[in-house]
Amino acid sequence: MLKVVEKLMQLLRPRICQFSQNNKNVCKHLFEKARAEENIHFLKLQREQLKSLREKILSQKNEVTAKIIKVNKQIQSLEKTNKKGIN
Repeated sequence: MLKVVEKLMQLLRPRICQFSQNNKNVCKHLFEKARAEENIHFLKLQREQLKSLREKILSQKNEVTAKIIKVNKQIQSLEKTNKKGIN
């Protein structure tokens, strides 16, 4: 009986090893696929963050430009009033 079980184990061992290797390959494939999907998710989040940051920077740039134009106009009007006052 013991020899029969031993012989069966010897016959089944290559199949078990082959199944184990196939299982490892499938697990590795699933892991890589999940990792890729996770990377895509984080890249999408980063893209959205960069997009909102760009929009914020552009709006601040526009505000600064508008303030500079306003100050330039004030300077020009002051220069005109000074020229009129001197003459």
